Amino acid sequence: MNKKILFNVFLMAALALVARANVIVDDFSANIYSWNEGEIDGDIGAIAIINGQLDIKSKHDEVALKTHCYAPINVEKDFRITAHVVIDKLKDDKQVGLIFNYRDDGNFYCFAFNEYAVSFRRYENNVEVGSYHQGIKWKKKKNLEQDWTLVKEADELAFWVDGQEIIRIRYMPLAYCGVGFYTISKQRLIVDKIEYEQ
Repeated sequence: MNKKILFNVFLMAALALVARANVIVDDFSANIYSWNEGEIDGDIGAIAIINGQLDIKSKHDEVALKTHCYAPINVEKDFRITAHVVIDKLKDDKQVGLIFNYRDDGNFYCFAFNEYAVSFRRYENNVEVGSYHQGIKWKKKKNLEQDWTLVKEADELAFWVDGQEIIRIRYMPLAYCGVGFYTISKQRLIVDKIEYEQ
């Protein structure tokens, strides 16, 4: 009996190692996935990789500052994307977000954060064509460190913050592997690393 239990424990540990073996980590030590960087018109903001961190700093009240890469995943299969982020300050008008299914600046999905909620939003040709909102009470609102996780399981998308599921939606097909981040309204978001698991 003890040998059987010990064998099962070793088997589960081995399977866990195999399952985790296909994790790709982007720690921004080199820009191997071609994240777009640059200063935008001085007054709008800047995106830069500095000391192994992706730094997105918007200075304008209305313009969304976006950066993206093409993730090393197949979006037709199940996957998990986890990003460790630091948010400057959550307020009603200061937003940050995780972009995915990104084709271009007018066609993508995103999870957007503010002081009161996390929202799923779908954009087509620069128009918001669908959304779903989940109210949330944050314990902290300044210099907020979080782990964001996007999980695709069959025809469902789930979004987790710090190990807690916030939103689960269905029937949102994915066609593009573009993934990224954005800020609006004098907001700063720092991304330490992003992990792709499939």
